[in-house]
Amino acid sequence: MAQPEPRRQVLADTVHDTIRQRLLEHAIEPGSKLNINALALELEVSPTPVREALARLEADGLVLKRTLAGYTAAPLLSGQEFDELFELRMLLEPAAAARAAERADAADLRALAGQLAEMREARAAGPDRALQSFVRQDALFHDRIAAAGGNGLLRGSLERLHAHTHLYRLYFREGIAEETCREHERILDTLREHDADAAAATMRTHLRRARERLLGALPEALPDAAR
Repeated sequence: MAQPEPRRQVLADTVHDTIRQRLLEHAIEPGSKLNINALALELEVSPTPVREALARLEADGLVLKRTLAGYTAAPLLSGQEFDELFELRMLLEPAAAARAAERADAADLRALAGQLAEMREARAAGPDRALQSFVRQDALFHDRIAAAGGNGLLRGSLERLHAHTHLYRLYFREGIAEETCREHERILDTLREHDADAAAATMRTHLRRARERLLGALPEALPDAAR
């Protein structure tokens, strides 16, 4: 089977990344209908890469497709779904961290340190830059840990969970980047020490605190979420 032409693939990736960014930033409102032709016109591309992008985003859970109704942006999770999201992350990510502690090599550790350094540098660049860096580097940090563990299925599952978590990026309160940096540093220390038990425990603590921080910024948005 012929592989996609490089230029076509680059275009498809660019369209995917653009629509994904708009979803995460709520430039496309959660729950709103997505018109393929309108998006193609706005992005100055044909409908084909837009369809490909929406199919990929559907697999990530960021858009929904219904028969005869087309695509819509995924709504924000209900309180129960929010709790279930973090419950699943609490089951999977400590295991991913433990695997990474056993398998991470020097390149993995350098990449994680670099992502953490970029988050710290961005804090002095203003709230918008800090937020953008937080979301990007937080995702990369967690993804690199999952990749270092060597389980592709686990990594793919976590990537989809993180996409849902980042739909709440607009609600992240001031100071969250600094707190996250400190927790990421503790996780990185356990990976450097190749301590699987400590890595799992530290990741579990990080996720619990991340959930608490986000709930604290959403006093009315998730009334049925456990607090």
